Amino acid sequence: MGLKKTGNTRLMGGVALWVLAFNCGAAAQDAVADAAPATPVAGQDQPVSQLQQIVVSAGVPKVAIDTPQAVTVLDQEAIDDLQPRSIGDVFQEIPGVTPIGSNSILGESINIRGIGEALSGDETRIIMQVDGVNKFFEQYRMGSFFSDPELYKQIEVLRGPASSTLYGAGAMGGVITFTTKDASDFLDPGDLIGGRLKTSWDSNGNGWLGSAIVAAEPVKNLELLGALNYRQSQDITDGQGNEVPDTDFSSINGLIKARYTFGENEDQSVFASYQNWSSDEDDQNYDQIAWGPDFGDVDRTVTDQTAIVGYANGFSGNDLLDVKAQFSWSDTRVEQKNQDQICAQYAPAPAPPTCYYPFGFNSEYSYETWQGKADNVATFQLGEDWMAYVTTGIDGQYQERRNPRDFGTNVRSGSGSHPEGETVNVGGYAQAELVWNDRITLIPGMRIDYSNVSVGSYVDGSGNTINLNEEKSAVGYSPKLAAMIKMSEWLGVFGSVAHTERLPSLDEVFSNYVVNDLDKELSNNFEAGVTFSFDDLIMGGDAFRLKGTAFRNNVTNYYASYWNGSTVVTEIIPKARYEGLELEASYWTESIYGSLGASLIRGNNVSTGGYMNAVPADSAFLKIGYVYRPWNLDFGWKGDFYAAQDRVGADEQETAGYVLHNLYAAWKPTDGFMADSEVRFNVDNVFDKSYRNHLSEDEGAGRSFKLSFAKKF
Repeated sequence: MGLKKTGNTRLMGGVALWVLAFNCGAAAQDAVADAAPATPVAGQDQPVSQLQQIVVSAGVPKVAIDTPQAVTVLDQEAIDDLQPRSIGDVFQEIPGVTPIGSNSILGESINIRGIGEALSGDETRIIMQVDGVNKFFEQYRMGSFFSDPELYKQIEVLRGPASSTLYGAGAMGGVITFTTKDASDFLDPGDLIGGRLKTSWDSNGNGWLGSAIVAAEPVKNLELLGALNYRQSQDITDGQGNEVPDTDFSSINGLIKARYTFGENEDQSVFASYQNWSSDEDDQNYDQIAWGPDFGDVDRTVTDQTAIVGYANGFSGNDLLDVKAQFSWSDTRVEQKNQDQICAQYAPAPAPPTCYYPFGFNSEYSYETWQGKADNVATFQLGEDWMAYVTTGIDGQYQERRNPRDFGTNVRSGSGSHPEGETVNVGGYAQAELVWNDRITLIPGMRIDYSNVSVGSYVDGSGNTINLNEEKSAVGYSPKLAAMIKMSEWLGVFGSVAHTERLPSLDEVFSNYVVNDLDKELSNNFEAGVTFSFDDLIMGGDAFRLKGTAFRNNVTNYYASYWNGSTVVTEIIPKARYEGLELEASYWTESIYGSLGASLIRGNNVSTGGYMNAVPADSAFLKIGYVYRPWNLDFGWKGDFYAAQDRVGADEQETAGYVLHNLYAAWKPTDGFMADSEVRFNVDNVFDKSYRNHLSEDEGAGRSFKLSFAKKF
């Protein structure tokens, strides 16, 4: 397997589709375990590939390989395997998904299939949800999502705009859903209390994590969970031993959850949760994306909070009702103090330079959002051979975005790049899943969204507050049709057609001190794919799974924001096109396993014939491992392969290709004093390779030794 540079510098020539793959997972849901053919060993985890994981975010729960959409599920085992330092690290093995921005935890955003730019407001192009709550933050030269991977037990990535039906108009890139840990994950039937203690260390940056989780069921059917995590790191170094600026941090995050189940058949529950993530650092670069010195340093406190209350009722005995409703509050807030002055000499000496605070000496940026949603799944038996599952729902949100504020100083406060304003979104949707003999699945769906954006005030170049009080309203439609056909026990084909309309965000309605009258972004996406499922392929008890997807996404009125060398500009591209191929495969036996993922993405400005910005390089990963059953020891190698990227926009730089080698091992004793514990050891970037990911603004991390220990009680 290797990199071959041709005229367009492509990867994939050395990657064979039939490479073996598997993600050796921890205990999965019963439906998944039943699907895996390998024979379980007493007291040990059953191997399950990512293509066999249950998808819960695409309608009725189904196995990933049987979903007529490109979707990847990371369960708790897959997340732990990676030993992630930040949220961006969890997407290393997902085709078509790339972290963008920087290695700073405050500078990360996400790109899916070439959609997602560090300097643009991708609020609805990629929808990110935590336990069903939309999360998004926009501030100039900052990332868009702040959290810690230790909070989550499952992450699902649904690629492409077909997800818009259930999650909101405009999700052209896709949807990422994060599910937090539950008390039931740490309690066996009859347990009063349980939990887990965990610590980890990372040599690159001398990073450290301490985590404590306590779960309890003090009375029957009342489940409680409390989790507290602390993570810190010094600046990491690249492959040449140089420090990567502003990658040091410390953060603390906590989660509390409660669920009470009741009813004659225990089919009802009420639940509530609250989580908080915060980081408080002095003398940070204002620019967390590109480390530019132009804006100086600042003392910055970032706090992200989410609170949820909800109710669920399965209506036992009534197939037409299965209801869930929740109300949530989300607040993401950045407080900044003591920003450096920027001085410029505008007149010949001896005139003194003009000095100012470019974004306010003391300032605050905040997104505060109230959301509500309710849905129902109705089940119908249509004759002897057809089943129908109809999901209907409504959701809405009210969001206040607030400007930097003057805390009593006489210096300039505020920013013209971050106007105050309110956004109201209300949507309704319906999706049917029609299944014939478990061989044919048809999924039609429709969503209608109403959006109202109200631009309030901003601060002009002289520091004066300007009140605009202008509103823009629009309606967006997101219809789709998807199909999955199992041609035989081992062959399946699928495809989908999806249309979505993205409504302009507040940042796009107001830009460069002007209120813009913008048309909607329109996306027409086409996907087609094939699946292969073989059991007992080479030997008894082995299994092979493969899913390949081809897509083409035609976008009209695409809003592209980028740095032109002197300022950020927003360009409206009349016609843009994204297309590509994605591949996921897995093979496993009782002991040997492997996994393969690959993506090839192209982005073209159809109007000019040029390339789109923020299109990732062709990439692939290959993982090969072995499980020594007597000791329950899992170890292996993973290679990350990236091609050079020379298909770049006018303001982008080309990047070279590179290969990273990584080693890992996990030991889960089942007997003795070490029972119910796990030890993990990873070596990332074994050969200390110097590289830069095409969508990152800084050098990648050099060699890192990672060690973690966790103990359940």
